[in-house]
Amino acid sequence: MRRALVAALLLIVAAAAGWALLTRSVAPIIGVAPQKDADLFAAWRLGAAKDDVVGIETYLKSRGVGDVLPLADILRSDARWRRCKAGQPFAVPPRVLWPAMVPTLRYIRDELVPVTGPVRIVSGYRDPVANSCFKGAKASRHLRFAALDLEPVAPLSRDDLIARLCPLHTRTGARFDVGLGIYAVTRFHIDTAGYRRWGADYHAASSPCQTLTVPPRPSPRT
Repeated sequence: MRRALVAALLLIVAAAAGWALLTRSVAPIIGVAPQKDADLFAAWRLGAAKDDVVGIETYLKSRGVGDVLPLADILRSDARWRRCKAGQPFAVPPRVLWPAMVPTLRYIRDELVPVTGPVRIVSGYRDPVANSCFKGAKASRHLRFAALDLEPVAPLSRDDLIARLCPLHTRTGARFDVGLGIYAVTRFHIDTAGYRRWGADYHAASSPCQTLTVPPRPSPRT
């Protein structure tokens, strides 16, 4: 009788210990962070898009702009892509659009970064699905692979950023056909598909830039 009781107690203790180990091993899995975009891109570029990724990477390098900003960010629809359930985080634009990004990257490297300091991309190429998800304009320059939304890497205030961007656009915007949009906080848009400016409501009148040497054309939302 005593042996049976001891055996039963041992079974109960073993079961409790096993359950504790099981729950302890499961708990961290629930809190695992989403895979980083850089890791996702590294896997994605080896899949069905492999040839296109190699092609656009080679093309940008051949035009001297392959090292201006990370290709993963240029081809990523938006840093908030996880909110867009219908779209994919990355896409390679049609080859006919590739030349449009070259002057934009050159402008960022040669004119913008010397004024603002290093920048990071928060929105790059958008295919039609991603553009619709993020409520972009039907004629958005992101669709044409001519635009990038950026943020400064350095912790600039919004006022400081505006004080740098607006004079730069005044000096160089018309010459390089630059579109400048300044959005919330320190997010801003750069393209080289038409000289214009706009603010948070996507209208020229709301641009924080008060004066320009050459009045820009009003622009629809981009």
